[in-house]
Amino acid sequence: MKYKRFELDNGLRVILVPMESVESATVLVLGNTGSRFETKDQWGIAHFFEHMVFKGTKSYPSPLDIALAFDSIGAISNAFTSKEYTGYFAKTASKHIPLALEVLSEMMFFPLLKEAGIKRESGVITEEINMYLDQPMQQVGNEFEKLMYAGSGLAHDILGTKKSVASFTSDDFRRFLARWYGPANLTLVIAGDADSLTQPDLGKQIEKNFNLDLKDRESQRQATYQLAKKERRFGSGLLKVIEKKTEQAHLVLAWPGLNLKDKRRPALSLLSVIMGGNMSSRLFVEVREKRGLGYYVRAEADYYHQTGSFGASAGVDPSRVHQAVEVIVNQFKQLAEGKRPITQTELENAKEYLTGQVSLSLEDSRSVAQWFGLKDVLMDKIKTPEESLVEIRAVTLNEINELAKELIQSGQMRLAVIGPFKESEFRKYVE
Repeated sequence: MKYKRFELDNGLRVILVPMESVESATVLVLGNTGSRFETKDQWGIAHFFEHMVFKGTKSYPSPLDIALAFDSIGAISNAFTSKEYTGYFAKTASKHIPLALEVLSEMMFFPLLKEAGIKRESGVITEEINMYLDQPMQQVGNEFEKLMYAGSGLAHDILGTKKSVASFTSDDFRRFLARWYGPANLTLVIAGDADSLTQPDLGKQIEKNFNLDLKDRESQRQATYQLAKKERRFGSGLLKVIEKKTEQAHLVLAWPGLNLKDKRRPALSLLSVIMGGNMSSRLFVEVREKRGLGYYVRAEADYYHQTGSFGASAGVDPSRVHQAVEVIVNQFKQLAEGKRPITQTELENAKEYLTGQVSLSLEDSRSVAQWFGLKDVLMDKIKTPEESLVEIRAVTLNEINELAKELIQSGQMRLAVIGPFKESEFRKYVE
């Protein structure tokens, strides 16, 4: 998959990814910031800001104006905030790329950030916080990250707290805008209809809407990986139990893993598939098929600047939660101790599975835009899907088994559980 990457005079990076045989296009703007880089009094501001750009801009002064602009062209528009990046996108018929560029540039560069809108939206986000608190499956992941990354910006919830959300003012958002939303700290990606992406007028549209000289913004690309270097990689705690009446027990357990730029990421991706990435994986077979302990169980590898984790999550019958934890932990221990190493057949099957998943995802312009954009924002270097698949296919059996032994270390497992339990019940697993 070929792409074109260039930089505007104001430092904004642009990536164009032509796709054959599609008539749609996704215009995506990625910000090189997320909740990790918030100070304590700012917790939740990156996510809150993502909401506020939809509440009105200079040329589209109300939420309805923005909604009508996208709806009038049948576009799918939304945004997302992560720990280390934020994204804003519009997917539309390719002939409407110019309007998508216009509206998104307005949102990035000229949001109104009115006090009345902030006050209203704080109530919306408070209810979003409440919604996730009522979803143990979501909450347990947040609690696990608080445990695993205690002492760093990765530990707090992306949404912030009800107190912090209620405290933000227009001045807070304008300072945040100036600090993180300079053109040099953004990446614009357009993926889709090859004919539209090769039209000379497209360059003019990009220049018109995004090559702006904004004197009130940071003019340098923020080195977020340098900020991450100053933080603790992992917290010292090993166990967190939230006592709560639930119909299902939810748990996350994991060990310290690999960071974003570790060259062994392809091997860990394959290991995650084999352990719990599909219906033929070890955990799915052992936890769900053989024992009927729960509906979902999966292995997960998370990657951040300077840190990461590898483990599993599951939702299980509360009366059999200890059996579930023991089975899951035992699967990882057997692997690490060489009692049940990864086989060549498992490795080859995992390679084919990932190849298929990548191929399926690249049929959609939004997925393609995110693939290329996130490589640029997080890695500062674009790796095409084809290049990534070459690395995956090159992983050897020895490499994957040695990596498992290195990561799954005794005394390093963290465990978070939500359900009708006492913390003392689970100490034996982390002692």
